[in-house]
Amino acid sequence: MKLFRIFAIVAMAMLAGASAHAGVQLSNMGAGGTTDTSLGGNQDQNSIRQAVGFTTGLTNLKLDKISAVLFGASFPNEANVILGVYASTGGNPDLSSAIATKTLGVGERSVKTFDFSGDNVVLSANTLYYVAVSSNSSWYRSQPTVNPAVQPGSDWSFAGVKEKVGVDPWSNSSDRPTFSISSSDHTTAAVPEPALTSLICLSGIALIRRRMKK
Repeated sequence: MKLFRIFAIVAMAMLAGASAHAGVQLSNMGAGGTTDTSLGGNQDQNSIRQAVGFTTGLTNLKLDKISAVLFGASFPNEANVILGVYASTGGNPDLSSAIATKTLGVGERSVKTFDFSGDNVVLSANTLYYVAVSSNSSWYRSQPTVNPAVQPGSDWSFAGVKEKVGVDPWSNSSDRPTFSISSSDHTTAAVPEPALTSLICLSGIALIRRRMKK
C-alpha cells in the first residue's frame, strides 16, 4: 500500500509538471496582457520596422491572442493593420514566412488585441518566433522600458527586439514595444516522458499486486 502511494504521488507530480501553462505567456502590458503601459513614445513602423522575439517552451501550444498599443497611420480614419507571427531565419525575423496573420482596423492610439483563438495556430515547442506589425501603424513603447516578462508557470522566454530600416539588415534594438501573447493547450495530447510512463506502469503493477493479496 505504501509503495503504491509513493508511485502514485510521484506520477501525479510529474504529470502536473508536464502539463502546459495556458494563458498569458509573456507581457509588458500587465499580468492580464491588456494594460496600456506605454505612457507615450511610439515608433513609426513605416520608417523602422520592429519585431519582438520569443522562444516557446517544452510543449506545443495553440496561439490565442496578441496585444499591443498601436496608432493607425491614417488617423482620424482607421488603417487596416496586419499583425503577424513570423518564422526565424538565421536568428532574425523572416517577414516572408508568416506563421499566422490577423488584420484589425486601427485609428486613435489604443490597446489592440488580435484574436487567433479560432484559427488553430499551433506554435511548436522550443522554437524562436517574431511578432511584427505592418508599416501603416505606429507601435508604442513600454514606459519605462521593460522587457516582456515571463508570466508564472510559463516556460517561454523573451528573445529581444530586432529592427531594420528599408532594405538594411536586421539589428538588435533597445526599444521595448508594448506586447503580450497568450496561448492555450494544443488539442493533440502530449506523449508522456519515458520516465513518467514507467512510473505509471509501476503504479499499476503495485495496485494489481495489492488487490491480488486481498
